[in-house]
Amino acid sequence: MILAACALFCLFLLPAGAQTEKTEISLRLNSHIAGCTRADADQLIEILSGPVKYCYDEKGYSIFIANCVGGMEGAHMDAGRTYVITYTLEASDGYVLPETLSDEDVSLDCEKGVCVISCGVVEQKNTDPDPALGEATTARVLRITAKVVVDGTAIQKVIGWLRDLLLKIRSWSLF
Repeated sequence: MILAACALFCLFLLPAGAQTEKTEISLRLNSHIAGCTRADADQLIEILSGPVKYCYDEKGYSIFIANCVGGMEGAHMDAGRTYVITYTLEASDGYVLPETLSDEDVSLDCEKGVCVISCGVVEQKNTDPDPALGEATTARVLRITAKVVVDGTAIQKVIGWLRDLLLKIRSWSLF
């Protein structure tokens, strides 16, 4: 009887031991970001849960911000303006991002005005801020690209739309 109980106990342990740890990455992309720059990564994207952290480049940024015509924005973001923001996150210590993501792997909570363009795992070169001479390192990172209309009042949104329109007209060329 004791032998049968031990055998039955072992059968219950096998399925529990075979389960892999499933850690969903949960993120919030914010649009209440007027006045923020790319140095304000924690205000632009919030890591709610999951084994990821901000992936900083050699200049100390994990965010790339482009204006409505694709030019890099280094200044603060204005209310009502449209930007394309690329967020880069890497796996926390002890974890590795999968080669591809399924729908259950990443949960994105987007505020009003945020539209996700792409979300995926990519290989990024030279993730080490101080690589040895000639050493090229690569790592898997989670890269999310979103179109963000910075939240503001109705007047700020109209002014932002007009400023974006003028920028598009100025950048347009026949040649």
